[in-house]
Amino acid sequence: MSLQNLDEYEVRCEACNNRRYIVEEHGDFARAHRCLKCFETCPECEGENFTYFSDERGYSFVKPCLICAPLDKRIQTFNQAKLPKKYAHNSTFESFDRYQPGTRKEIGNLPRVHLKLYNFATGFVPSDKGFLLYGDVGTGKTHLLATVVRHLTLEKGIAVHFVEFSHLVSEIREQFDLGKGEAAVLGPIIQTPVLAIDELGKGRNTEWQNSIIDEIISKRYNLGLTTLFTTNYPIEAPNPSTGRAEIRRSVAHETLRERVGERIYSRIQEMADFIKVDAPDYRSLKG
Repeated sequence: MSLQNLDEYEVRCEACNNRRYIVEEHGDFARAHRCLKCFETCPECEGENFTYFSDERGYSFVKPCLICAPLDKRIQTFNQAKLPKKYAHNSTFESFDRYQPGTRKEIGNLPRVHLKLYNFATGFVPSDKGFLLYGDVGTGKTHLLATVVRHLTLEKGIAVHFVEFSHLVSEIREQFDLGKGEAAVLGPIIQTPVLAIDELGKGRNTEWQNSIIDEIISKRYNLGLTTLFTTNYPIEAPNPSTGRAEIRRSVAHETLRERVGERIYSRIQEMADFIKVDAPDYRSLKG
């Protein structure tokens, strides 16, 4: 068999929907691997992971297989992103529900947000401006972010570091407590091509925490690297006419600007498009 790329491999597979990989829960994270039904062994290199070729002088060389090596690299990139295990399933743009079950009735503005993020992910080029998803608790913001991360890694092979904000702060603190230097601790976070921070502002909001986040965001801004965010904090103060139910769904009376401080907020405004996710509790609709 002589294939030029994976798209030319025409074996139909319902198990993986012809993607040639499967995503499953593995420990605390979602983990991808080759589809064992249709691609356990590469048809091009027959499991060698490399192919032979000869130049015009007749010398023989080996090179990574053009078919399975890119797939394995994308799988590795996804696994390194460390998406939580609950996003192992139904975290593709095709599977994301934008309509109420059994109907074509839109769930808030999810169809429009979904389309905007689909266009972002499919057309993404490293160093593109990022986005910040904001809205009430339970509107599907993290699910949308996970869907973007999955596409960037598994479909485009772009390295992404996904982390919940409070976990990021805790991990940094632990590394410092172990005696590691700032460059070793913050370097990988600052330099990753795409950083996806879930639930920005969550946690104790100490001066030390804000100084660390300020450094990460400022350095990524200066490097022109893409950063993605979600937050449950409102961008504007709640309207006095807001009902009690809506207020209960908001995490606090603070705005995001008040929570993270003017300097960080200003940087984020320059780095990311603010996208409001305006929907009822997505998790309750999902049952």
